[in-house]
Amino acid sequence: MRKTIYLIIILFSGIFSVVCGSCSSIFAESTGLLVVKTMDTERNKLAYVPFTLDYKNYKTNSRGVKKILVTADKTHIIIFGEVEGYTISTPEDGKDTFEVDAGEKEVVVAKYEKNVTPTPTKTPTATVTATPKTTPTATPTATVTGTSTPQTTTIPWQMFHYNSQHRGQSHNNGPHSNNLKWKYTQSDIDDGTLPNSMSVDSDGNLYVTAGNKLLAINSDGVLKWNNDIGGTGGTAISSDESIIYVVGKDNLYAFNSSGDKLWSFTESTDNIFGEPNVGPDGTIYIGSWDTYVYAVNSDGSLKWKYQTDGSIAPLASPTLSNDGDTIYVGSGDRNKDVGGTLYALNSDGTLKWKVANLDSARVSGAVVGNDGTIYATGSGKVHAFDENGNKQWESGKDTASSLAPSLSSDGTLYVGTSDGKVYAIDSSNGITKWYYQTGANPDYTGDPKDPQYGVLATIVIGADGILYVGAMDGVMRAMDKNGTVLWTYQTGKNINENCPAIGPDGTLYFSSADKYIYAIKDE
Repeated sequence: MRKTIYLIIILFSGIFSVVCGSCSSIFAESTGLLVVKTMDTERNKLAYVPFTLDYKNYKTNSRGVKKILVTADKTHIIIFGEVEGYTISTPEDGKDTFEVDAGEKEVVVAKYEKNVTPTPTKTPTATVTATPKTTPTATPTATVTGTSTPQTTTIPWQMFHYNSQHRGQSHNNGPHSNNLKWKYTQSDIDDGTLPNSMSVDSDGNLYVTAGNKLLAINSDGVLKWNNDIGGTGGTAISSDESIIYVVGKDNLYAFNSSGDKLWSFTESTDNIFGEPNVGPDGTIYIGSWDTYVYAVNSDGSLKWKYQTDGSIAPLASPTLSNDGDTIYVGSGDRNKDVGGTLYALNSDGTLKWKVANLDSARVSGAVVGNDGTIYATGSGKVHAFDENGNKQWESGKDTASSLAPSLSSDGTLYVGTSDGKVYAIDSSNGITKWYYQTGANPDYTGDPKDPQYGVLATIVIGADGILYVGAMDGVMRAMDKNGTVLWTYQTGKNINENCPAIGPDGTLYFSSADKYIYAIKDE
């Protein structure tokens, strides 16, 4: 069903008022703080989020009318972004009246900012920023709040850890039960080519590497096509969903959605491992064992490369700032008695800053929060840095992890550790809220190289805050934000070194060392 949302924003000096004609609640106003509030009729909750209205993104037609694009998600949150087909026309008299036709396909697109003082103006070069109020203007049964920016991708699961900031929280809910929808395997999958991290497009097609191939599997678990890539690495989807990027042995590949190879990039002198990241301008970023970070143009040509002081681990995928202008990547050498390094690179490949000699030998995954804070992990502690590289806090030694943390919309960081624990950490100060101990690896042989315990698959989060945690005991767990286990699903072997994904219909996808890809969905 098509919904038309009438949104009126009147700009005064420091005071805003907003009305939503299709929602049961009224938007708020108060001394420069604007709260977008709408009623979630499905869950009967009042949702509100901060947003930025940027006049610089307006487009002008031949009549001089300014236009900006807007979308609304299925919970009716009004958000602004660049999506074809969603248009707002605005006059230039300081009063903006928006008439929005949300269309049949509702998606989430937004550019969010936190704690920025609004600067209203009538000129088209200014930026109006809004932050949430602490009290609602309607009486809901529950309130959804948060400090993490809702991710800007409209794709159900665009890349490793969901989006370019690697927060790991989907805009879709995951399953509330352990009902198996399907599981998939191939005869050519062996222990060295187990399924890796995956991406999911808007049609529910799953893109994952296994058996040295890129597999495209539809939402019913049927193989659409596969292509040999000589290895298994991560996947990512272009913003228009027309291209799938994948890492194979020594190469970065691009395929169209029909499985035709468009190009391959071979610049590295060593294995290109890990997970590609796609910037807002279409640039693909990837790390390599040869110590370089590569920026690749959308046509497969080299844009630039930057040499770090150590190899870039498979789980150390480059992470982008909220505006896409800064690339964060960790490196190091596990064979040297020196700490790892976190780098911040400009979009032209020059060094912005670096923090060297961290407590761990290798800095792995990083996550960028709504306010620009960078959370990085290694084999030692979890660290928080501001956008200038100044350390804000670090966690205790007991939260050692080689995985990127996940950041929930309530500001909680979740991280799994090599000794099998799941930690919930307050992202504002690094204090542990709680932890949960998973079980032992049933296939443990006593070999020191074979971990007895461990949460080695990255934690992902549904839109409703439910965590999905895979561990070396072969169990996928769904947990609430307090650490209570809601359901479990036992696989045949450990769940190791991959990132699950959540599809557009709420299906949870993950893989196990038993060589199967699993799809869990509510009945």
